[in-house]
Amino acid sequence: MGDLALALSIDHVAFVLNPRSGGGGAGRTYLTIAEHLRRYEVQIAVFETSRRAGAGVAAEAALQAGFTEVWVIGGDGTIQEAIAPIMEADAVLGPLPGGTSNRLVEVVGHTASDPVQQALWMMRQRARRMDVGECNGRPFTVRMGVGFEAVAAQEVEDDKSGLGSLAYVFAGLRAVRQIVPRHVRLTAADETVYEGPMLAAMITNVPFRVGLKVPGFASADPVDGDLHAIILRERPGIEALWRWLTGMEERPAGDEVFTHCAPAYHLSLDSGAQVHLDGEAAGALDEIDLRCVPQRLRVRGLKLAPGTAAAPEAF
Repeated sequence: MGDLALALSIDHVAFVLNPRSGGGGAGRTYLTIAEHLRRYEVQIAVFETSRRAGAGVAAEAALQAGFTEVWVIGGDGTIQEAIAPIMEADAVLGPLPGGTSNRLVEVVGHTASDPVQQALWMMRQRARRMDVGECNGRPFTVRMGVGFEAVAAQEVEDDKSGLGSLAYVFAGLRAVRQIVPRHVRLTAADETVYEGPMLAAMITNVPFRVGLKVPGFASADPVDGDLHAIILRERPGIEALWRWLTGMEERPAGDEVFTHCAPAYHLSLDSGAQVHLDGEAAGALDEIDLRCVPQRLRVRGLKLAPGTAAAPEAF
């Protein structure tokens, strides 16, 4: 099937738009993309998110209006809020970069730097299925973070200074001063795989490409049926953390980081810790159940990194 014919097979698209994403430029992005789609006589509607209701209500409204193709303009957090109703309806997600963090598009999309080019690319792609993670029943596409990682994510959420990925570097330096290691136990299939100190833990569903190059970040795969656990044991010195966050040092020593992969985990902490899902606050938890739900989300395109297994097509 040619590119034009495949593009015309998408005859309707609902946009879920976070008007605060991208420094307030999401509206202009939508207008540009909509102009291109109308050339193919695609029916278009837009549903804006709100601070109080988030993206979930906007996605529900799009689905209730009869749309089965929901393209989200925003960051990973906006997508995380929108995916539950999209999955329940077995609709198709179209991820468009528009936030401080666009890790999902970096892994499964065409470009995380140009939302218009990402949209034009998606018009020529089929929908494919990818795994989704769940944290105490709440879905996420990229990662769950607890401890230092969650505090750093909150720092960025509270102060989006327009620095892009650099915002996470400075947030990390601020956050490390607020966190002390705590005792945790990580179990998989009723077997303890790690017990000891934890400064930060991250459970990833996709290869997580950040300046902090630690073992396990690049090994996750959104179609392998597993989640990947990374635990940073101790608090590093500020100089070491700066080297990790900026990529000046390839990675911390292996004995400073624990990595593991499994379909499901249970994480127990000695006291409640702040948890983030794809950068969105999920509250303070001390018992965390995590599982991978294979092939749960239909994504328009799902272009994977070289060497990653292909996902089945969803027509």
